[in-house]
Amino acid sequence: MRIRVHLSSWLAFSGVVLILAALLMLVSDTRTTEAQDATSFVGATHSSPIALNANDSLLAVVNPDVNTVSFFDVGQDRNVLLGEVAVGKEPNGVVLSPDGKFAYVANTVDGTVSVLQVDASKQPVAAVVATLTVGTEPYGIAITPNGTKIYVTNSRSNSVSVIDTATNTVAKTITNIGPAVGAEPRGIAITNNGNADDTDETVYITHFYAFANQGKLDGEDDSKTGLLTRISTQNDSVAGQIVLTNMADTGFKALGDAINHIEPGKDPRFVTGAYPNQMQAVGIKNGFAYLPNVGASPNGPTRFNVNTQALVHIIDTKTNQDTKLVINLHRAVADQPDGTIKLFLAVPWAIDFKDNEDVGYVISAASNAVVKVAVDPTTGAMTVQTNPQTKAVQTINAGRNPRGIVLNNTDTRAYVMNYISRDVTVIDVTRFPEQVIATMRSSPLPAAGTQEELVQAGKELYNTSVGEFTNSAGNMSAEGWQSCSACHPWGLSDNVVWIFGAGPRRTISQHTDFAGGSMRALNWSAIFDEQQDFELNIRGVSGGAGLLLTADGSALEDIKQISGITIGDPVRLADANSTRPQLQVRTPSGGLVNAWDAIVAYEQTIRTPISPLNGSTDPEIAEGRQIFINNNCQVCHGGPKWTSSVITGPVTDLAQISKGQIIAQLVNVGTFNPDDKNEVRANGKAPLGEDGFVPPSLLAVFMSSPYFHNGSAPSLEAVFGEPFIQHRSAGTGGIDGLTSSDDIRKLVKFLISIDASTEPVNP
Repeated sequence: MRIRVHLSSWLAFSGVVLILAALLMLVSDTRTTEAQDATSFVGATHSSPIALNANDSLLAVVNPDVNTVSFFDVGQDRNVLLGEVAVGKEPNGVVLSPDGKFAYVANTVDGTVSVLQVDASKQPVAAVVATLTVGTEPYGIAITPNGTKIYVTNSRSNSVSVIDTATNTVAKTITNIGPAVGAEPRGIAITNNGNADDTDETVYITHFYAFANQGKLDGEDDSKTGLLTRISTQNDSVAGQIVLTNMADTGFKALGDAINHIEPGKDPRFVTGAYPNQMQAVGIKNGFAYLPNVGASPNGPTRFNVNTQALVHIIDTKTNQDTKLVINLHRAVADQPDGTIKLFLAVPWAIDFKDNEDVGYVISAASNAVVKVAVDPTTGAMTVQTNPQTKAVQTINAGRNPRGIVLNNTDTRAYVMNYISRDVTVIDVTRFPEQVIATMRSSPLPAAGTQEELVQAGKELYNTSVGEFTNSAGNMSAEGWQSCSACHPWGLSDNVVWIFGAGPRRTISQHTDFAGGSMRALNWSAIFDEQQDFELNIRGVSGGAGLLLTADGSALEDIKQISGITIGDPVRLADANSTRPQLQVRTPSGGLVNAWDAIVAYEQTIRTPISPLNGSTDPEIAEGRQIFINNNCQVCHGGPKWTSSVITGPVTDLAQISKGQIIAQLVNVGTFNPDDKNEVRANGKAPLGEDGFVPPSLLAVFMSSPYFHNGSAPSLEAVFGEPFIQHRSAGTGGIDGLTSSDDIRKLVKFLISIDASTEPVNP
């Protein structure tokens, strides 16, 4: 049979085919077209572990635990994983060029930036084309609006690297941007005046830790404050620094006033202030810079609703002054009507804004939430948004431990990087209330039943105020107020001197707990012999229900069942908590693990920070090491843990216990002065200290200022000066060998160089 087709019919059919083919080509080439459209960003840019290109088609997110970066096609809500690409060790920040053709990743452990060429139409989606050496432990990385420069904050070496994207080389290193070693430059935000020139913008750099206020006593609510450094893109030099304003009244009252020796009463009546700390990020909107941070209120008595606050500081970028309009996100939650379930916004970590509305979103890393805020375009004032009907704070559920957020240029989508759950939450921000519309896996989770899964569960528990526990009481804290990481970011120290039950105590970094394969005595006064003893902190400080159970598996309702003491008193638990029944938590794979076992497994993996002098060939470091040896410093600070304190398990011989302390673990080197105003317990009584303290580890001691248990030495140089002569001579039995300022300088240089790569000095 012959088929005949009329010419006009054929032409019509052919036209349809051609049109369909053209449409298919257009659809298939959408990604390429989108990627070529945009040449600059619309608003201010900022550092983050998650980034978009300028036309919102390509998303990049880092996976710090597995040393990769993942790319997604998110154009028109496709939300497709394009690939996961290996980069350097522990990537913590990423930016994309405006056209999406290049990605730049800050690798914290390696001290490098990986430059990747990206092609969304190919597999693999990206390839590393250059690796740039920057400073020590780079975290923040941000690109200018037109994509010509990239700024990288090198947190341990106190510097900022400037990358020229035309040549993909480090064009300049800006050194000493903070007052001293330990200045910890971290978050970055870059202004955008809308022109095609990137040399007329300002770069704002946060310093993660607060700095001491002159004349203030460590442990007071205003003993420190935060700094923001300005850099001009014209000459890539420091243009100035902005001193942040402390919050005089957090809106929460304490039961007592330890610094002024007023014992706790029954009713909260003492105003608490707070200073900004842990400033990881900064965002710019309407000529104002917004800095989310963990506000510290160290004066005792320590209790969950007065010691850490969720603050956002607001800077006027026109005058480069603090507006003094700091907001406490916790206060907005507390002001909700009675009967409303309260979820406090612990550990505010990141922020981003819509471009065409005066609306932004703040990440609460510990509460697994995103909170909506509004900003006044004239004054910069921020208000937490509430539901008009219920008056409840508007929060959106994120994944586990969110740490970054980016909004697209059309103000329709927000993307949230979730560190622990290794995924990205996609939020439709055009709806009311905002709605999660997708979750994209960025990297596989550890396999069920593995040690890695146990560590991951412990990491979640350590970093969460809610986590597995969504009821309002909470196992880790009351109503999601705080987490272990609220005082131990990355398991390290917040460098705050808290007025605790034992007395003034600077937070100890937990990277030293298990160094060398054994554990040191815990806390400055050796009052704990197991990690599980910190159950007291979960309950007494954070207000949580806890993780330890009674013998029959029910929850311990009374803290006295654990310790037989009053909350706040120092104590070494008489029984081995590691043998008690523990709460079991369910992992994402569906398995069950013991909560405290998981936390301890995680704590054993906490990384030692890298010294800014790591790899240095400066001969004075070797001279300082010899001075260290000559003065027998290794008697107290030797061995693989760089401390003489070693404990192999629960202490059962009560003869070793005095005043609740494992007495043999203490060394008296004259750093305790009972007449110091801050030498007081949280309950107003005389503190522990006359028997001495556990010698602190020197691993990464460069980042542990202030020094000594009560912060009485502001620097390492001060450790060897007046009034600490007894400490200087402790190792040599009373003969002070440190009489030369040159010797002290060289010794300090050696101390700054100590990290996990340093060969220990054995006793």
